[in-house]
Amino acid sequence: MLSASRRAALAVLAFALLLSGCASSPPHAGAEQRVFAEPEDGAYPVTIDHAYGSTEVTTQPQRVVAIGWSGADIAIQFGTVPVAQGNATGIEGHYYPWVSEAIGKLGAPLPSLNPSLERGEVDLEYVLMQQPDLIVAINSGITEDEYEALSDIAPTIAFPSEPWATTVDEHIQMMGAALGRPTYAGEIKKETAQRVADVAAQHPELSGVTYLHSFLPSDDGQVVAFGSVDPRAQILEDLGLEPLAGTLELQHEAGDPSSFTVSMEQLLQLNPDVHIVISDEDTWREAVAANAAFQSWAPVAENRVVLIEDAATGLAFSTATPLGIDWGIDAIADDISRLVTETRGDGDAE
Repeated sequence: MLSASRRAALAVLAFALLLSGCASSPPHAGAEQRVFAEPEDGAYPVTIDHAYGSTEVTTQPQRVVAIGWSGADIAIQFGTVPVAQGNATGIEGHYYPWVSEAIGKLGAPLPSLNPSLERGEVDLEYVLMQQPDLIVAINSGITEDEYEALSDIAPTIAFPSEPWATTVDEHIQMMGAALGRPTYAGEIKKETAQRVADVAAQHPELSGVTYLHSFLPSDDGQVVAFGSVDPRAQILEDLGLEPLAGTLELQHEAGDPSSFTVSMEQLLQLNPDVHIVISDEDTWREAVAANAAFQSWAPVAENRVVLIEDAATGLAFSTATPLGIDWGIDAIADDISRLVTETRGDGDAE
């Protein structure tokens, strides 16, 4: 819960910003353009329901702060560049390459970065200093106290039901409504599906290939696998790959979550055509060397493992946003195709 003293400090800071704005030019006067698409007819006012209630947006926002996972990606897809976002952890420069490239094409300034906007306790003072007119935390873990404090700064949209559980489709739909382009949200989904279908058509060798996608084994030998409801798995299946029946059984037993724990004993009973993991070569070798049972697992022993080594490609796969998919889908398909072709002895992948 936010302390009374912190709320008071925020109020004082807000008042100081108000006085500063009154004493000088309006805060947005002469600002560089950040919105590059007109709202659709009848888009406003709109009320968006979420886990902490509902939020009304009356006009097209001009200064958006994105909190949580991939909000900036999706806002940019709609033609709105946020004034601030979280750091893209693990990426040099802290912006996903597809984000910086898209912003460059628009000719907009890059968003300000703050790690608290990605995960952890939100730096409310920092958010206030951005003078936002909308805060989107659609795929985040903000608490109800944080939501209330953020709502004191600007209209705030939280996640639809559970923290960190927003699907990409939900994110697109809610963001489209907030930014005044609800119809375009459907077009984005269709364009992304067609992009993946086009890549799948270029790789017929992937059709029917069974897969398991997971993290590396933990110290206790367990593996976190991704189920068919996870966006990463959905991309793989849209490319033509298929989950193992045994993997689906474990997923169902776990309640059909996006990810679930597989014991080493259970893992050894599974034999997918390919095991897909996001990891660099050194980390992979260390994980294999540390676990004799994992070494003996058929895909590992027979070199049927696809390592997605490039950090940016791995993050494009993990975020699974339309911008990220468009940027990384070719590399992902090529990596899998290369292994499948080598395993089958068909020569070099096209």
